[in-house]
Amino acid sequence: MLCTAARIPLVLVALVLALATSARAALFRSPNVKSLSTKTFRKHVQGSDKLTVAAFTAPWCGYCKKLGPDFDKVADSLKGLVNVVNVDCDQDENKPLCGQEGIQGFPTLKVQPIFPGGSAPSRSYDGARTAKDIIAAATSSMPTFVKRAGTASEVEALREKAATKPVSLLFTSAGKVTPLYKALSTDFYRGIDFYAARDSKVGEEAMKAFGVDKTPALLVLQGGEVTKYDGPLKYDKLRAFFEPFVKKKGGKRNADHSEL
Repeated sequence: MLCTAARIPLVLVALVLALATSARAALFRSPNVKSLSTKTFRKHVQGSDKLTVAAFTAPWCGYCKKLGPDFDKVADSLKGLVNVVNVDCDQDENKPLCGQEGIQGFPTLKVQPIFPGGSAPSRSYDGARTAKDIIAAATSSMPTFVKRAGTASEVEALREKAATKPVSLLFTSAGKVTPLYKALSTDFYRGIDFYAARDSKVGEEAMKAFGVDKTPALLVLQGGEVTKYDGPLKYDKLRAFFEPFVKKKGGKRNADHSEL
């Protein structure tokens, strides 16, 4: 269901305008939902390497208020992995952007996909408005710069590759790349090559050659050195682990989602 301006009885217009300011502040409570304007949308969304889930809302909309708690959960769960933003289409300065995006009712959720080298046109999210469903849609659409090392010889060849550029190597039992590793690859792909090797594909001997006897195990190969990560599988900790392997370029700071 969507709210449209035409659905508001004229007798309530004055009351709606009077309450708009306080309603706007209460729509989303999570600090991880970023409020953007026409001026800031391009920089924070189209200028980001991360996928974006955007809510286009109006403060008087009952369906927007209903969405609030679930959207807060989405933002908190995907903090650092996905940009979760809100655009208040009731604000005059944001009406050009909402018009460009074809917004006709509220809330409208859109996903701004990213691919290596640029972004694609946004697409509407028409699924269930629960946190679980929105998170599933977002994580399945995340960009990834992770390549597969599918054999023991391919894993061993990464040592030579690491002579010219650091290589992140994740030994895993999972068949799919997790959102956490996708996000890390998006953060550091310019300075680090990311690979995943499934234990059932490469075998125990290939893992033992790197001093690994169980999964998940995360290594960074650089030159002739192998550095193993022994900390918690948390985004902030892992990001701090990777940072020394790349030159600082004023990169963006992001944060959290467990499991490699």
